[in-house]
Amino acid sequence: MELTELVYFTTIAHTGNMSRAAAKLKVSQPALSVAIRKLERDLDMPLFVRANNTIMLNAAGKRAVVFADNILNQVNEMRQFYRAYGERNTAATLAFTDPGPMRLVVPFFQKYCTQTKISSLQLHSDSEVGQTLEEKKADGVVCLAGPRKNKKDFEKTSVAKEGLYLAVPKDHYLAKRKYIRLDKEKNLDLAVLAEDGAYAQYLVPFWEKFSKRHKIAIYKDYEAFKKAALENPHQPLVLSRLARRYYQEDYGRVIMPINDKGLSVLYYLVYLKNNAECLFPILHWAKTRENTLLNVIRPYSNM
Repeated sequence: MELTELVYFTTIAHTGNMSRAAAKLKVSQPALSVAIRKLERDLDMPLFVRANNTIMLNAAGKRAVVFADNILNQVNEMRQFYRAYGERNTAATLAFTDPGPMRLVVPFFQKYCTQTKISSLQLHSDSEVGQTLEEKKADGVVCLAGPRKNKKDFEKTSVAKEGLYLAVPKDHYLAKRKYIRLDKEKNLDLAVLAEDGAYAQYLVPFWEKFSKRHKIAIYKDYEAFKKAALENPHQPLVLSRLARRYYQEDYGRVIMPINDKGLSVLYYLVYLKNNAECLFPILHWAKTRENTLLNVIRPYSNM
């Protein structure tokens, strides 16, 4: 049994005439007759009374119309649902509490996941995450921590690792180190790139503590930071892992990770549980080895 046979059958039944049904369906009357005979053979039951060039539903046919109408209505509802479903899942809005992951995640999806159009929104802090999701201003938020209340309504998955790097001149006494701890050094003259965002806010207490051991100049603007780096090629620089990846410059210096306790953090994609379908491509990326921002090896997800 094919849907076309049911469409032909119900059209004949509702118009009450083969020629009107053929005109409405824009097919020939012989094609209609062939379809009806196939349907009757499949059901092993005649559906019409044929006499004197007229065709009328018999008792079985009248019952069959009810079945056929229900089937076709369900097919139509299914098509409408998945048309809307497809449209809903071709676009998503992501909010970010930091510029670092936003600069890297959004372009990645725009380039490689063309089936989903990603738009972005910049938040000022992690405190806005819950309200942003509940008010549906965004489908997901990339942040350092999830909402503090109603945690049962939210889910999260890690998407990026963040930390700090030190860039020193090649002739600097620290240049041969594999890593460094600022709490073990003294009297460094540091230029720090700390662009506005959740990670910069998170680091405020660290810089207050380190300022007792080092001279620290904070730059919130990258161009000012870069200018300072070029004007003073002997000055050690500090920038985040994601900023280094985005700007792709070594400033003529040797770069090493800063391993002080508490400086490394994870960014999470936080979303309402009932909105996971909308974020499917993003969640799939976040949970597999395709996500190189996390800097860990993951098996492919079963999503």
